[in-house]
Amino acid sequence: MKKGKTISRQSKKNEKKSAEKKAVKKSTIDAEEEKSKGPKILVPLLSKKEGEEEFIETVAPGAGEIILLLVIDTHAMAGGFGFATGEIALGNALMQKVKIAFGKKRKTCNDIIEWGDTANKIEHFAELKQIEKIFVIKQNNDFFKKLLKDMKEKLPEIEIHEIELSKAE
Repeated sequence: MKKGKTISRQSKKNEKKSAEKKAVKKSTIDAEEEKSKGPKILVPLLSKKEGEEEFIETVAPGAGEIILLLVIDTHAMAGGFGFATGEIALGNALMQKVKIAFGKKRKTCNDIIEWGDTANKIEHFAELKQIEKIFVIKQNNDFFKKLLKDMKEKLPEIEIHEIELSKAE
């Protein structure tokens, strides 16, 4: 009897090891497949127009994973740039709208809300998540121009796409 139990325990150990090896192999394959689906894209919500169809249509094709970043920056609020503390609900609503729009395009979309300096958060987040491309909507204000210049200097290995939306008549 004892011999049967020993064999049973040993075969369970072997089954467990085999299952662990398969899981490691599967996760490696999943990671490779995810990479082949397209680049990791960061979309910082800066202009409050990221939910427009033209922007979604520009970003979605060829994207692997899309990460939306909403930065609550109490110092950047001047002339409609970024989101101030009082506009958290507005920013969250925009993020949900954009997330749903990308979902309709069958794209993996994650959202992150951060507190702090907009430029620093974008730069740190892009490096941390190994972002390959950043898409922003072109704006005509000093804050945006400074942010874009800083990103290009500090993130030279990341493609930064400035999207100019056509004017709605």
